[in-house]
Amino acid sequence: MRLSKPVSVSIVIVGIVSAFYGIEAVRVRGEAGGLSRSLTPTYWVDRATGKDLFNPEKRIWYKGVRERKEVCITFDDGPHPLSCRSLLATLQEKHVPAVFFLVGKQVEGNPDLVRMIAEEGHEIGNHTYDHIRLNNLTREQVYDQISKCESAVEKAAGRKMVLFRPPGMKYSDDVISVVNQKKLILMEYVLGAKDFVGSVTKGELTAEQQKLPAVTSDYVVESVIKQLRPGAIILLHDNPVTAAALPKMIDMVREKGYEFKSAKDMMYQLPQQVQIDPNPVVTPTNSNQS
Repeated sequence: MRLSKPVSVSIVIVGIVSAFYGIEAVRVRGEAGGLSRSLTPTYWVDRATGKDLFNPEKRIWYKGVRERKEVCITFDDGPHPLSCRSLLATLQEKHVPAVFFLVGKQVEGNPDLVRMIAEEGHEIGNHTYDHIRLNNLTREQVYDQISKCESAVEKAAGRKMVLFRPPGMKYSDDVISVVNQKKLILMEYVLGAKDFVGSVTKGELTAEQQKLPAVTSDYVVESVIKQLRPGAIILLHDNPVTAAALPKMIDMVREKGYEFKSAKDMMYQLPQQVQIDPNPVVTPTNSNQS
């Protein structure tokens, strides 16, 4: 059976559009969070409106502007006495800003390190008090985990926090609800070096993570460079292996033509500017006021 010319043309057009859509979906699958998500119309609607970078309704920041060769470096799970000072020394020497997502329990044991992070001009984010997954907790438990970390940082360094990252990037509608109530911004990431292997207890790792190779400083550097892309938020961890990798990693990222930016600066450069003061100073209360 021969098809009419208009039908044939339509089939060709649909085929071309479908092929283009598939190619684009494969190309952006990493930044979209997986191939299945990159194939959904929702992702492309979000991309067209800028919500794939920052979602104002959910207060989630996913990445920086993809046309700018800039990255934001973040360190989770600290502060750790065996590595935090080394990280700070390298960042200071190479003039690189960073975001430190701190765990409340670690803050209480190392308040001097929290003060150093703040005094040296880095941004501090909330990573809960106990570093437990939030997606299966009640709303009240989520609120408590975030609030207890807030209190620990305020006591240690006299600073509030706006940026928040849930452990394991596991979050639920209740977590988003608390984030909105507290006027926080949930900060995602684009690339991670999986540098937590060997630095956390085996019970915190999934079965797949336990199969990963032992992490070395060269592995951390290679992992970051391999995944590097404009606007990336880089997820690293406060541990000795990463501290050893950091100087070489910074140099190689710069050799690729990238600049390191603070979260505040990268968010301000988004198509729909987001302005934040990441760590406002805590205003002391006067108990004598009536």
